[in-house]
Amino acid sequence: MYWDADNSLEFCTEFAMSTWEESLPSNSDVNVVALVDILSEDGIWIWDFVDGQRHMVDEWDELNTSDPAVLEMFVEYAMAKFPADKTMLVLQDHGYGWRGICQDETNGDVLMPIDGIATALKSVKADTKKGVDLLAFDACNMMLLEVIYELKDAVPYIVGSQTMVPFDGLPYRMFISDLVKDPGLSPAELATNIVNEYVLYYSSKWDYEHIMTYSQDFATASAVDTSKLDALGDAFGQLAAVLEPIIPEHMKEVEEARGYSLIGTWTNMAGWEWNPDVLTFVRGLREISGHPELISAIDAFEMAYNEAVIAEAHSKKYHETAQGLSFWFPPSLAQYNSMGYYWARQFVYHDIGLDLVAETAWYDCLMAYYTSK
Repeated sequence: MYWDADNSLEFCTEFAMSTWEESLPSNSDVNVVALVDILSEDGIWIWDFVDGQRHMVDEWDELNTSDPAVLEMFVEYAMAKFPADKTMLVLQDHGYGWRGICQDETNGDVLMPIDGIATALKSVKADTKKGVDLLAFDACNMMLLEVIYELKDAVPYIVGSQTMVPFDGLPYRMFISDLVKDPGLSPAELATNIVNEYVLYYSSKWDYEHIMTYSQDFATASAVDTSKLDALGDAFGQLAAVLEPIIPEHMKEVEEARGYSLIGTWTNMAGWEWNPDVLTFVRGLREISGHPELISAIDAFEMAYNEAVIAEAHSKKYHETAQGLSFWFPPSLAQYNSMGYYWARQFVYHDIGLDLVAETAWYDCLMAYYTSK
């Protein structure tokens, strides 16, 4: 667990740690090790959870938990001190999609960039000769096409949510209990369990303990097999190349496809107006007639998508709009530039170094869309 609560989420920490304790009555085959950084006190604490109790095993000086080097240091430390056949890494904090994650307010109030996560995990793999088997995002809006594509060579499986994650975070009690019952679960099986249990956990106010007594009616979760992401990226690139020159001619259909793919809950820079569901959008493009090459590109994208997304679940109120992955598609050029958000101006989609942007014509599609409105 990489628990960056050096910000407004510090109050969630004790709830999570108590949950981990209660979920691990025995740890002969399962171990939970957590790096914890909080806002109210300088320092870093490393906790091990054993037989229903927590034990502090190390204390470090204050570090910037937005720094990928700190992530790399912790993962290698934990893998050396607590060796395991399989390793899952949870990144917990505020999530801002392609902009990054892990907002450390004590150390500059910046984010850990997605390519920084990729570099750190690749270094872990090179140094340990094993690497992380499953990466889980306990953070909002992280299951974006841009994010998972950036991480495709860093970790075999990724699980998280394309929308808001409530304060409780992942369904820790459920999936840790799953591991205690069956430590032999494969990373893909565990990721699938997390997806289904996440939506179940937030479906009831009363069946499960929550930080706030609420029912999260708009929960989404998905898991991807990153070995399939090269094919998905190629298919998306082909689709963007075909779509870009015909956008001016078919603005009505593109605009409607975008509208149908919005998956509301959070109207801010990280949320629904900016991050529509990519599969729903692509399916909506079938309304464009007279371009058989576009239909072929849509078919190829859907096939690659279904190979890559190994599990998906969502609350009933989403109907079939939420399909597991979002992507960056703000409603206007002004909102693309994040002009209304001072803090967001430091992040520029086409200049932050995203592989998907560099390797496809999606940025050109966005500009064609905005200049045709």
